[in-house]
Amino acid sequence: IIAAYPEAEAFFKRLKGSKEIINDSFRWCLWLTDTDRAQWEQIPPIVQHVDACRAYREQSVKTGDAYKLRDKPWSFREQINPDSALVIPRVSSERRTYVPMAFVNDDTIVGDSAFLIPNATHYQFGILSSRIHMCWMSLTAGKLETRYRYSRDLTYNTFVWPQSTPEQQAKITDLAEKILLKRKPYMTSLAELYNPETMPDDLKQAHEDLDLAVERLYRPEPFADDEERTNFMLQLYAEAVKRAEQAQQAKKKPARARKARSSNVK
Repeated sequence: IIAAYPEAEAFFKRLKGSKEIINDSFRWCLWLTDTDRAQWEQIPPIVQHVDACRAYREQSVKTGDAYKLRDKPWSFREQINPDSALVIPRVSSERRTYVPMAFVNDDTIVGDSAFLIPNATHYQFGILSSRIHMCWMSLTAGKLETRYRYSRDLTYNTFVWPQSTPEQQAKITDLAEKILLKRKPYMTSLAELYNPETMPDDLKQAHEDLDLAVERLYRPEPFADDEERTNFMLQLYAEAVKRAEQAQQAKKKPARARKARSSNVK
């Protein structure tokens, strides 16, 4: 298409989901908006794809998302394309010590087989790549056959982040960036890099250095094993839930007190 219509290049982006992130591959997609409609409607092959999408959506199940978007055949359901994003594969092998995560920029669209954190920092990458987060993930994630199925609600939203000073955040950021730098020279997929049998020693050491630094944000003593890490995080989660319940109850008490005073006046 680009060979015949060079101006079409502006409307193509890479599409990546869990499989593509882990295996360092991608597919092409058309990323079209209503704002630039006057431009892409002048490119016949793009219009053909849009028309085909319209026909598909009109013939789909009427209660589904595809049918609801039949009047926008040029649009993805989610119009999310931040300047950068941290991508967390939704499905990952249970054999891996760490879930392989990666950053993408705005030339990449993330499919619904993966999660993204728009404009994430290297500090966030460091915490989420740590062993203590992996232990929480293994406890809360679902399963697809034997593989872990990362959950936004059960894993990410329930994870208790550590308290940290700006200096501590800077240290975690530095260690996280070292992991990203260690990965670059190998020019291979994350599947190979995070295979427990082929993981390079220097990358493994960089992760272990990060693990220790992250765990020290939670407590000064090192953890003996993953079971202790998991139990510790369960306790933190229970305490967080208790505080949230107490805060909710505190909000309700003044309202009940005002009602009681009103009744006394009557």
